[in-house]
Amino acid sequence: MDGEAGRADFRDVFAVPEFRALWLAQVLSVAGDQLARVALTLLVYDRTQSAVLAALTFVMGMLPTFVGGALLAGLGDRLPRRAVMIACDLGRAALVVIMTLPGVPLAGLVVLLFLVTAGNAPFTSARAAIYPEILPGDRYLVGTAVTLTTSQFAQVIGFAAGGAMAGAFGVRTSLLADAASFAASALLVR
Repeated sequence: MDGEAGRADFRDVFAVPEFRALWLAQVLSVAGDQLARVALTLLVYDRTQSAVLAALTFVMGMLPTFVGGALLAGLGDRLPRRAVMIACDLGRAALVVIMTLPGVPLAGLVVLLFLVTAGNAPFTSARAAIYPEILPGDRYLVGTAVTLTTSQFAQVIGFAAGGAMAGAFGVRTSLLADAASFAASALLVR
């Protein structure tokens, strides 16, 4: 901490190994959500040539952010926090892998995307509940600010990476990369 002002700064927050792991896990999870959303939207458009269905798919990937927050966020407070985060990430990884299977109907893909995105609410809630334990005092404020800022950045990166990966490697490869990001996040949380 800064000796004169007594306020925490970025170095103080990133000096906490547990924060670094949780922060990176969240960046991977958020970027993975965006990657799945973009890849699946492109897949729906590719299969149907319908901008309306592609837009609907994209919206269905956003809707759980609002619905899931209200219905699922409490899990992070009632259950062991790390277990919730790991279960969310592993569950999302499995759902994304199912998306890559040939023959999954478009409606099924959209439902899977909805479920993948819904898993972010309990993950974020559990992570937020851990922060006061690992970041005392001003470190909590700085850690929360860092998390919010990088979450926004991870969303943008996830959108860009989703489009670039889907264009360069195809949707299925992009989805497998997304599943890997959730698995890596689960390992970091552990």
